[in-house]
Amino acid sequence: MKLENEQGQAVYYNNAVKGGKIRYIVQAASGQTIPGRDKEKLRSRTFAQEHQAEAYLKRLGYTKTVY
Repeated sequence: MKLENEQGQAVYYNNAVKGGKIRYIVQAASGQTIPGRDKEKLRSRTFAQEHQAEAYLKRLGYTKTVY
């Protein structure tokens, strides 16, 4: 799923199986970066639980779904 914020920045939000467990991945689109836990600039973040990923996306303002 592709999400956008008010500035037009986009991220991809998907789930994947890593190590036999479901993980939720947020990946920056087109050369952008997203903030990590310690404010470092990352290309992607992986979450163990879906509610953690959804709260992260909401906090950063990624609410509009783009197809």
